Order: sequence, then C-alpha cells, then structure tokens
Amino acid sequence: MKLINALDQIQETQDENNDVIFAKKPWTLDSEADVRPLDVDLHVPKEIVDLGLTYFLEINIAKEVLEVFEERVPTDEERYALLIYYAENDAYPDWIYNP
Repeated sequence: MKLINALDQIQETQDENNDVIFAKKPWTLDSEADVRPLDVDLHVPKEIVDLGLTYFLEINIAKEVLEVFEERVPTDEERYALLIYYAENDAYPDWIYNP
C-alpha cells in the first residue's frame, strides 16, 4: 500500500480499532505504508519495523487534524499536505489559517 492509499482510507476507518498509519520515510504520497494497531505493549509491531516503516499518525488523530477545515471542503492535495506536515511537525502549517 502507498501512503496516499492509507490517507484516502482515513474517513472509512473505525476509530475503535486504534489503527495507526505507518510509512517509510521520507514521507511522500508514494511512500510504502501499512495501517494496523500498535502491538499489545503499544509499540510499533516488529513486522512494521522489519519493513522499514515508522509511525506516521494514529487514525483518530488524523481525523482530528482534518477537522481544522471545519465547513470548508479541502482538496485532496490540501488534505495530503496537511497530514504530512502535521505528522512531520506535530503542528499545523501557517497556510491552513490563510486559505
């Protein structure tokens, strides 16, 4: 799976699964990715580490981040750019407040 595919599935993924998006750095839309929960000790599963993937964002956090768009419907490119920026910086980009 590519990161773009994982990001496209965010709205359809159930929050109660506690799923996490993992992706290979540097994070681009073409990065290899996987979506699954953390292991029982809340660590990145060994299989994910072995694939060279790292923690990107939890699905529930990604959904919260996207709420910044409020009533405005973002383009796919805006959604992708916001999520990648947030995953890298744990903050919102300045452009989000100046559409």
